This record gives sequence, C-alpha cells and structure tokens, in this order.
Amino acid sequence: MDQQLKPHRSLQEQVEILRSRGLQIDDVASAEQLLFNVNYYRITGYLHAFKIKGTDQYMPGTTLAKIKSLYDFDRKFTRILMYALEDIEETLKTRISYTLTSTFPDDSLIYLNSEIYRRYDEYARFVAHFNREVQNNRNLPFIKHHIEKYDGKLPCWVAVEVMTMGNLHGIYKNLLAPLQKKIAKTYNTGPNQLSSWIQNLTFTRNHLAHYMRIYDFNFGRTPVQCNRHHQYKKASGYIFDQIYIMSFLHSSPEEWNNYILPEMGKLLNEYSKDVQLDHLGFPENWTDILRIDSSNNK
Repeated sequence: MDQQLKPHRSLQEQVEILRSRGLQIDDVASAEQLLFNVNYYRITGYLHAFKIKGTDQYMPGTTLAKIKSLYDFDRKFTRILMYALEDIEETLKTRISYTLTSTFPDDSLIYLNSEIYRRYDEYARFVAHFNREVQNNRNLPFIKHHIEKYDGKLPCWVAVEVMTMGNLHGIYKNLLAPLQKKIAKTYNTGPNQLSSWIQNLTFTRNHLAHYMRIYDFNFGRTPVQCNRHHQYKKASGYIFDQIYIMSFLHSSPEEWNNYILPEMGKLLNEYSKDVQLDHLGFPENWTDILRIDSSNNK
C-alpha cells in the first residue's frame, strides 16, 4: 500500500521542522521569507552534507545563513556555466551543420537523409523530436519564413538553430563513422570521446537550466577521457568533470582564460568562507588544469 503523502506545511511549521533538526536560525522572519521564495526541498538539498549519519539531525553549528550562502553561490555559478555552454552549443551546431553540408554541398536537407545514419530507429526518433521542436517554434520569424516560402523545408544551417543539445547528440552518435570522425577532428579528439562529452553536457545543461543544485552534487556520470586533452586524470563525479570537458569544447581560448576562469575565481573567492572546493570536485590547482593552452589546444 502506498504511503500517505505529507500534508502542506505553513512557513512557520517549515521553520520549526528545520529548528527541531538542529539548524540554527537567528532571524525567523527572514527564514520564513526565504522559504516563501525558495522551495523547502531546494533549501534542504544543501543540508544533506550536514546531517549526522543515520539521523535527521544536523551537525552542531549548522546555520541557515551558511545554507543560504551555498544556495546563492550556486545561482551565480550556474550563470557563468550557462554562459560558457551557450558558446559550446552554438559551436557544435555550426560544426555539425558545416561538416554535413560541405560533405554533401548539393543537399541542404542532408540531415534528414537516413542514409548518413547507422540505425534507422534512432534516425526516426531524432526526426520525430526535431519535428516537434519545429512545430513548437513555428512562430519564430526564420521558421515562419521557411514555412511560407519553402513549404517548411529547413536547410541544415537553419535547422540546427532549433535543435536542442539532445537533438545534436541524437544526430552525432548515429552518424556514419567517417562523418563522426570529421566533426571530432575539429575538436582534436575521437568520436567516442566527443559523443560522451555531448551526452554529458546535455545532462549538465538541463540540470543547470532547471537551477538544480551544483554544490555537493554527484552527477553520477564521468565523461570519457581523451589522451590528447586529459592532463588531469582524476574523476570526481562532481561538476569539475563537466567543466573540464567544457574547456575542450569552448571556441575561444581568450574568452575562456580571460573571462570565464576569472569569473569562477572571483566567485569562489567571494564564497570561500562557506564553499569547499572538494564539494565541487575542484582540485587546489584548478586554474592551471582548466586554462586552455592555445598553442596546442590542450
């Protein structure tokens, strides 16, 4: 028999539950306001690491102020990572499109040709997902233009603009080997590695887009390593593993080294009182590991 779901709890009751479990709350009104704006289960996610093993109690000295600090850090860190992922996603769209259309210059709809894919069932699944994306975005000016003028046919370089990271992974992992190798070569890696990286970053992007917890979160997956790139071999399961492969895929070493890494550094320094590097999988020399050497592209 299913267990009965818990009933609604008022803001006052939520505060009392947290206090009864040992969380130090100095300002009740501020705590209630926080819980009115941030879901109780989002906040308690940051408390898992502070539980006394085998109990629902929190370690002595655990404060709501510290938990709020970790939550604020995550929000700001998410913005930096999403900024970097925007570049990676756009670059991937462009390189897949360019590789396909330069290989088949007379067929602007080559991405819809089942003969360039390994498995028909996966191709059909991609087409179904892609058609839904087109339908969902039919009012965008460039989609509307192609519907009205070209009977809805979207050349590859237009089609990729409405593809999700999941769509891109669906295409790439199913392409014939020579096409996979051509695209992977632009990233100085192999097809297995690139497929793994796209899949991992699809998961990461979706995780971040829903503003889910980063701090002390084990992603439960490890990107495939590449001898041409991985100078640092240790896998943590945390966000650092994902950021490391982001450094391989980002299009601009200058922007990565001179903007993204400094922004990460400033944020980690700002929250150094509460944020522990190992709870993100970051080693102490993380800046050296993540810095892109543009002379050999890592």
